[in-house]
Amino acid sequence: MLLSTAIDELILATHAAGRSQRTADGYRRHLSYLLAFLGDLGVDLVGASDLRRYAADLQARQERFTRHPTATPRAGGLARDSVISYLRAVKRLFNWLAGEGIIGANPAHGLKLPPAGERNPKAYDLNDFVRLLAATAGESASQRRDRALLLFLADTGCRVGGLSGLRCEDVDLAQRTARLCEKGRRRRVVPFSATTAEALQAWLKVRPASDEPWLFVTLGPRVRQQRLSEDAVGEVLRRLKRRAGVSGRVNPHSFRHGFAREWLRARGDLATLAQMLGHADPGITLRYYARFQPDELHDFHSRYSPVVRLYGDEAEE
Repeated sequence: MLLSTAIDELILATHAAGRSQRTADGYRRHLSYLLAFLGDLGVDLVGASDLRRYAADLQARQERFTRHPTATPRAGGLARDSVISYLRAVKRLFNWLAGEGIIGANPAHGLKLPPAGERNPKAYDLNDFVRLLAATAGESASQRRDRALLLFLADTGCRVGGLSGLRCEDVDLAQRTARLCEKGRRRRVVPFSATTAEALQAWLKVRPASDEPWLFVTLGPRVRQQRLSEDAVGEVLRRLKRRAGVSGRVNPHSFRHGFAREWLRARGDLATLAQMLGHADPGITLRYYARFQPDELHDFHSRYSPVVRLYGDEAEE
C-alpha cells in the first residue's frame, strides 16, 4: 500500500470511528508533511531510521505554515508543540497500519517525541475583551450576531466547533443552557449568563429567516445564509480585532483559555472546570489550561503564600 493510500484509509477509519471532521483534517494536514518528505513509497518500505530523519528535519526547519490551508508561510522554525503534533500523527498512522495487519513491524514504535517546552498562557486579555465588545456596539444584524458570538465564547469556554455547530433548537434561553456537539458526536450541556442570554435573544430577533438550523449564520445581501464555519468564526474575530485596535491574542481558542484562567483566578475548582470545558480527564485541564502570566502568579502568591498570610507582604524600611 502506498503512503498516500494509507493516509486516505486512516482518514476513512477516523470518520468511521465517529471522530470529528477537525480531527480527520488535522491528520491529513500533519501527514502531508511526511508524504512530502518521504515521497509516495510503499508503507512497508518505511523504516525507523526514515522516521527519525523526518523528526530531525521537522525540528531543523526554518520556515513554518508551508502547507497550512489558510496561514501564510513565514520565517521561523516550527513550534515545539507543532512538531509533537506532526509526530503524533505519524505514530497514529503506523499504529493503525500495524493494528490492521497491513505492515508487520511498526517503524514508529520507538519514535520519541521531543519534550514539551514551557507552555505560555494562551488566554485573551480582559481589557481587550471589553474593547472587542465595544466594537460590536450598535443594533445591526452583524453587530448583534458578533456580540452574541463573543459573549457565548467567553461565557462558556466552548470549542469553536461547538459554537459553529450550535443549532437554534439547542439553545434554551429560559433555562440559560446550550446543548453543544463537540469532538465528533459528543454532546454536552453548558450554562450561560443572563447577559449572554440577552445578547442571544437580541440576535435571534434579527437573524434572517431561513431553512438553516444553525444559530450563527453568514450575513450579507448577496450571501445565502449558511452555517458560520469554524474558519468564518476566526475571520469574525480577526475583523473585530482590527476594528477594536487590539494587539493581543484573539482567536477562538484564546476564549477557551480565558474562561479557564478566570475560573481559576476566582478560585473555582479544577474538577468542575474540567467538566465545564468538556474534559474527561482533569489532568488535561491542568496541563493545558492552568497557565498564568508572571504578574498573575505574583498576585496569587501575595494572596495565598503561608508566609505572607502570617507576616504580611510589606517590606520593612
